[in-house]
Formats: sequence, C-alpha cells, structure tokens
Amino acid sequence: MHIPKYNQVTDWQEIAAFIRENSFGILVNVAAGTPLATHIPIELEERGDGSHVLTGHIAKANPQWEAFTNGPTLVIFTAPHAYISSSWYEKETIPTWNYIAVHVYGQIRLLTEDELRASLARLMDRYEAASAQPVSLQDVPQQHLENNLRAIVGFELSITDVQARFKLSQNKHEQDYNSIITHLRERSDEGSHKIAGEMAKRKK
Repeated sequence: MHIPKYNQVTDWQEIAAFIRENSFGILVNVAAGTPLATHIPIELEERGDGSHVLTGHIAKANPQWEAFTNGPTLVIFTAPHAYISSSWYEKETIPTWNYIAVHVYGQIRLLTEDELRASLARLMDRYEAASAQPVSLQDVPQQHLENNLRAIVGFELSITDVQARFKLSQNKHEQDYNSIITHLRERSDEGSHKIAGEMAKRKK
C-alpha cells in the first residue's frame, strides 16, 4: 500500500484497536496466478509471548483455503471513509477522499479441530456479549455443530508486516483542516462523522 509519511501510522496500540473495532476484513491470497478474496470476520489475538496473530475460518467449499500455504496472505481492514469536497478548501480545487486502511501480511497455517472449536467459541462470546440472551458454542446442538465444523476450515495467520494508512488531511493547513471537520459534521452519513471524529482527535 502506498503510504506518504504524513499518513503513516506505526503505533501498534492504535493499529490493533482499529483492527479489533473493524474486524470484518478481506482475506486475499493467490492461487494459480489468480487473486482470491473472501469477506469474513477476522480476529486479532495476543499470544502468551506478546506476539499477535489473526484467526478466522472460511467455508470448505471455498477453494481459496487450498492455496493458504502457497505463499504470503494479505488481510485488509478498512472502515470509515468520506468524500472531501474541494469547495471546503481556501484555495485548492481538487477534491479527495479520506479513509483509514490497515494491511496485514503473514503466513497461514490451518487450525486443528480443537483449535477451530476454541476459535469459534471466542468469536461467539465476543459478539454475543451484547445480545439480550447470549448464545455460546455449548448451546449449539452437538450434531449441528459437528456438521458445521466439517464444512469450514480454520486458519491462523502469523503476522510478518503491518501497513497502516490514516489518510486524514494531515497535509492541510489549519484553516482547511478545521473546515473539513466542520463540513463533515454537517453531513448525515456515519462515515463522514467518523472521519471528522478521527480528524478532531488529531488536531494540533
């Protein structure tokens, strides 16, 4: 990913927080020269030694998993984005787009059945926590669970590189920067409000 220095974020805590908040990612690898991509929840997990991995699962019917061990894999996390009108600038006439994106590269290994069960349990526990009547993996009928386990493939990605671009008008002067925040807040869409909030947190 092309990242000008003024858009680059290297603080791991900030990057990790973004991944956890926007964990519905895009899993990308290559099979026979063709890029393959799947949109799935992908969880960032910390190991006992302080290292981090990404975990997830895809349908066994999805041929992408057969190429997992052929080479490096890319996972893309992105969420808020917003169009920036050039009319908000004092002088410039070229519009742009503000966004946040994190690319994580690594090597994949397949999970054992026990590891897959544990991964699914953690995934359900996290997202069921906000439910009025949370459901756990233990609540799933045994035969139904077994049938589903046979239909999916779990994976763990060991992280080798992380690239984070927070494109938030960091190269604009104060007047334009404040104008962008103001105009974004006047819009009704969630993306504009989130980008405005991220920009406001970074005001000098």
